[in-house]
Amino acid sequence: MINVPLRSRHVRTIELVDEKATEVYRLLVEGKGLTFLPGRQLTEEEKAELGETDDVTGGIPQPDEDEEVDERGIAGRHLDTRLQTRLTSEGLQKRLFDIWYDARTFEEEQGVNILYLALGLLRWFDADSSDIERHAPLILLPVQLDRTSAADRFTLRWRGEPASTNLSLQAKMNTEFGLKLPDLEGEEEADIAGCISKIADSISSKERWSVLPDGMVLGFFSFSKFLMYRDLDPDNWPEEKSLDRHPVIEGLLGDGFPMREPIIPDTGRIDAFIPPEKTHHVVDADSSQTIVIEEVAQGRHLVVKGPPGTGKSQTITNVIAAAAKEGKKVSSWQRKWRRWMWSIAD
Repeated sequence: MINVPLRSRHVRTIELVDEKATEVYRLLVEGKGLTFLPGRQLTEEEKAELGETDDVTGGIPQPDEDEEVDERGIAGRHLDTRLQTRLTSEGLQKRLFDIWYDARTFEEEQGVNILYLALGLLRWFDADSSDIERHAPLILLPVQLDRTSAADRFTLRWRGEPASTNLSLQAKMNTEFGLKLPDLEGEEEADIAGCISKIADSISSKERWSVLPDGMVLGFFSFSKFLMYRDLDPDNWPEEKSLDRHPVIEGLLGDGFPMREPIIPDTGRIDAFIPPEKTHHVVDADSSQTIVIEEVAQGRHLVVKGPPGTGKSQTITNVIAAAAKEGKKVSSWQRKWRRWMWSIAD
């Protein structure tokens, strides 16, 4: 979200080159399906001249001197439905397949789309003394890759969801550099060029920084870490319920939790303390998971640790089911904390 490595074979992204961001956005929103073009294969002499060592990277074709332009002065190659890339034909097809497969798998497993087309890039540096260029997406448009058969080309389509500005970048620029990046206004008729121009004005005080209005990258972008960051911001909590006064946080970061006897003695039998008819499991649970579910139901705090495949997610499912049966609510921030703590345990 704050740095997209460009022209790297180890990152599953596709950089679009020699295209106009506003035209690509217009075509997608109009319902057009866009395909991809590989770059011209470079000769060994051209690779040496450009410093290219990656066989996956090709070049880009040179503009035709006789190419027609429309009344707005936009060249014909920027008006078609083919997106130019730097990748060779083989590299492009492999990258497209990897992105298509990962996007489909993630959405099936998590129920969330994280495939976006980044429109416009911010070229920035961590510090005045740094020589490392970083590129961050400015506007993110939800998209999907389609193909009807293995023999067909991959087609990029708009998902019908509005574009948005990069919230993570906005927060970082404001917190660390005191720069306020503007929001994208509108939805289907959003002014992409106007928003990018305003962002360029907002970073004009930074000498080496610049905005690449037609820089575009297809890749995976997730707001999940930013949402966790925002949840932990003390300014987002009411004064009477501030984060540092929460009993769980006080226990974790302060004096700890009071010692409590286990609900089942080491030598006890589980059915005598947790009758099967009083459990409300919606998925299978073994004895250790059943004890965890009962401890949560009694309001105890605990950390469950175990390697992948030992049933932590199933335990969460049963905990939520047991709470629902008792008429309790499981708020969104609690679910996010559970996912976060479970990822730490993994």
